[in-house]
Order: sequence, then structure tokens, then C-alpha cells
Amino acid sequence: MKAMEENFPIPVLPTRELQRLIQKNKILLPKGHSLQIDEVHYLGDEGGICCGLALPEGSEEALITSVTHLRIHPGHCLAKEIAKYQKRRVKKLRKLHS
Repeated sequence: MKAMEENFPIPVLPTRELQRLIQKNKILLPKGHSLQIDEVHYLGDEGGICCGLALPEGSEEALITSVTHLRIHPGHCLAKEIAKYQKRRVKKLRKLHS
């Protein structure tokens, strides 16, 4: 998390699930708006790393999601490290819920 905080903002793409949630909640994003992580919080073993995403200025909504629902821009210096965490996290969640 410290490395993430030191490298804000982190450009990301939403997974399909997150895209559907954004649409379902009628969060309006301008065409071409790129999402960026601008804050992180650790929610314990059950919650993992949660990310706050920067929305356009003047937006009344807040968008917070698990890092597992984001795809880090492949050119970002932490992309590989975050992808490893995501894989470990998904495996851990499968074990907890099976």
C-alpha cells in the first residue's frame, strides 16, 4: 500500500463487473475519462485493499472498490506487483468462500 500511495495517481481500467456497477448506479463519467486510484485503505483479511477512484471535479458520487475489480495500466511501475497481489487475493477469497 505504501508503494501505491507513493505513486498516486495510478491509472486503471475497470473490470466488466465494475463497469456494470457504475452504469447501474448511474455514475456519469465523461467519454474518455480515465479512472485513477487516488487513495487506498486496508480493510483486513476479509476486505483486502480498497481503492478510492478520482472522479471528475464537481461529481457528487464517490467510487470505492476492491483493487481486484481494477486493471492497472500495464505501463505503470507497480502493474506487475499489483497483479500478483490480485491473483493471491482471488485465490484466498475462493478458499474462504468454498
